[in-house]
Amino acid sequence: MEFCLVSNGSILGAIEIGSQQWLLPVVTVLIASLGLLVLSYSTAKQSLGLKAVLILLKACGIGLLALCLLNPTLVRSQFRPGENIIVLLADNSSSMQILDESGVSRSDQFAEVLNKDDDEWLTRLTQDFDLRKYSFDERVNQFENFSSLDFRGRRSQLAAAIESIQQRFRNQPLSGIVLLTDGNASDLERLREVDLEVPVYPLKRNEKANNVFDVAIDQVSVSESPFEDAPLEVAATVSSTAQEELKVLVTLGQEATQENTASENMETEEAASIEGSSNSDLEIDAGNRELPQYEKAILVPVGKPAIVRFKLKPTHKGVAFYRLRVQPDHEHDVFEHPEKSSEATLANNERLLTVDRGEFKKRILYVGGRPNWEYKFFNRAVAEDREVKLVSLIRIARKEAKFDFRGRVGETGNSLFRGQDREADEETESYDEAVIIRLNTLDNSELSDGFPKAKEELYKYDAVILDDIEAAFFTPDQQALLERFVSERGGGLMMLGGRDSYRHGQWHKTPLRDVAPIYLDRAGRAPHGELKWDLTREGWLEPWMRVRPTENEEKTRLEEVPKLQILNSARETKPGARVFAEVQDEQGERFPSVVAHQYGQGRSVAVLIGDLWRWSIQRQEDEKDDLAQSWRQIIRWLVAEVPGQLETELEWTEIGSVPGVKLNVRLRNEEYQPKENAVVSISVQPPFGDAIQLDAEPSLSEPGLFEATYIPRDTGAYLADVHVKDETELTSRMKVGWTSQPDEKEFRQIEINYDVLESLADRSQGEVVSFADLSGFVRELPQKEMPVQEIKTTPLWHSPLILLLALACFAAEWGLRRWRGMP
Repeated sequence: MEFCLVSNGSILGAIEIGSQQWLLPVVTVLIASLGLLVLSYSTAKQSLGLKAVLILLKACGIGLLALCLLNPTLVRSQFRPGENIIVLLADNSSSMQILDESGVSRSDQFAEVLNKDDDEWLTRLTQDFDLRKYSFDERVNQFENFSSLDFRGRRSQLAAAIESIQQRFRNQPLSGIVLLTDGNASDLERLREVDLEVPVYPLKRNEKANNVFDVAIDQVSVSESPFEDAPLEVAATVSSTAQEELKVLVTLGQEATQENTASENMETEEAASIEGSSNSDLEIDAGNRELPQYEKAILVPVGKPAIVRFKLKPTHKGVAFYRLRVQPDHEHDVFEHPEKSSEATLANNERLLTVDRGEFKKRILYVGGRPNWEYKFFNRAVAEDREVKLVSLIRIARKEAKFDFRGRVGETGNSLFRGQDREADEETESYDEAVIIRLNTLDNSELSDGFPKAKEELYKYDAVILDDIEAAFFTPDQQALLERFVSERGGGLMMLGGRDSYRHGQWHKTPLRDVAPIYLDRAGRAPHGELKWDLTREGWLEPWMRVRPTENEEKTRLEEVPKLQILNSARETKPGARVFAEVQDEQGERFPSVVAHQYGQGRSVAVLIGDLWRWSIQRQEDEKDDLAQSWRQIIRWLVAEVPGQLETELEWTEIGSVPGVKLNVRLRNEEYQPKENAVVSISVQPPFGDAIQLDAEPSLSEPGLFEATYIPRDTGAYLADVHVKDETELTSRMKVGWTSQPDEKEFRQIEINYDVLESLADRSQGEVVSFADLSGFVRELPQKEMPVQEIKTTPLWHSPLILLLALACFAAEWGLRRWRGMP
């Protein structure tokens, strides 16, 4: 039997009864003694209160003597010095160098507390506990002296550090972690879920002082836009801790690399070779050209972030890197001279961005049933887009029945080809074949047999455009091939309006009836009179359907579109199809004019208007060619997500607690099926030093996928050259790039994160300790429950204190009786 001794909620010890067999006699004696005392004092002529005091004093004396018969023993758990482990965990990341309002860094504040000569808390902690010292940033390291920390770590892996400490001392008496950090963890999401097995005691300043001045870039996004004047948009949110509205200067500049210079030279040579080019910039030597730089001054309100956007059109292909910087407008050259800055840190004032414009042109196959005005303006518009190449297959005469034609003597071929340089009559089309011309082909063999008949021929293109061509022009196998081109290959298909398009061209009897975003099996209602072009709600939301930068300008532009006359009306659109533009006839009825939907892996677009060329032919020479820009934007959208034979995807991962880049390389053969028999090597060029060679290994989860992992060590831009060699010795290459900024999360918040410190203490049943209370905390720490404690037992029956208390009770009772004159 034992009784616990509790003080302020803490168990100080317990009293155990050693001779429990004497419990009943002792209780009997106490009850009998108490009865006799009450009986003996009942006849005394004294006050009731005095008699009660006398009875209580004598009863206590008898009870203490009787208690000794039970052999009571005091059992206490006593702290054993030097047996329990305390870990001093110090943050060695670069955020500890942030200055407060007095110009003192956080590391100096901790150093001042740890190195005080007149404060012996660290010495006492060393005497009472087995003190272990560890620092953490990207990994956990042991250290001896606080002065040996350099505070250059790029990440604060606080959750990983706590887990590592708990794992290292899993089977040892770890009693707590004294934590020195600002709470700005890089793995904050993981920290919220970490299992805290021992108490954590974060240290903090005596007061919450976070009034520091800083300007920071919070978030950055890069998005590609079909806008002709701004295909790229860089958006950033900028915040400030100033107590009043602050004017800041935001700069976006391209980083100079060897790759940009080579790309600029190639682009200039290519552009200069374009016939009829009037761009004066093409005459500038790219080797001496300054890289583009953009600046904007914005106002950052108090307590709210401001958004700044840059719209730019890079002139190069491939990978490029841009540096985004922000600084107070009244401070100049702070990046070249950081000592001039009044901010707490400049580490969050700049970001590196990666822009990948692709290395290959998108190739589009145009198939026209006849030379028409639409092709003239469409071809002219696409020719101005340096990222798209249009290959045309145009029928200039339909197939005719073979008959004798009274031509020149000995002439057996079609007279339409008279005058062309053809050496053999068997290569000249005869009258029982359609007359087709090829434009912009790579060589004489491309499309020499007309429209492709095999997958490997058609799948070389990224999109197919059908303009005023009937279904009978294609064989059934070619019609099925077109359907697989969209569904399997992931290509884009667009059909333009005309007299031989859609239902008029009998397309509803072909597999393309499933590909089209409209139903072709039944004719729609006919419009009345001329048609007025307009955008739907879906069209207003899509930037590739808009031409002008503002809503008012776009409405003005739509009012200027000429009246149209040719429409292939549709009965209705398919479920999931989106109508981006429509026309309105003279009776106010509306008809869809541009409809699109996703089909399989690709996209299908139906342009139901057949005379959009009026838009360009009626414009004045000094007016902007809106139709040309619209065609280019639609084409860009059509081919934007078309897969290639070689694709590389970057994926950020973690190896342990160290971030790495996983490079996923997907290979497809000419039929766009996974290719597995290939050797994939990757050359990674880091910001500093020589290139590093990697061998990508085939994935076990997906055929045609090759994987390699790289761990960036330095902050900066990385460029990877992917080289593929297959079993036929054919090679292909692709470049990808990324940026590594490990300290981005480190400086996302510059204020001390008191919420994290308090949360760690609450969840682990520890406490947040201020600098002023540090000595008292160390003195009280041994009184807390520890893994290793010694048990101390003290018998109470022969304690002099018990005997003295009993004698004191008897003496007090006797003295009080004598003082009152009682016998």
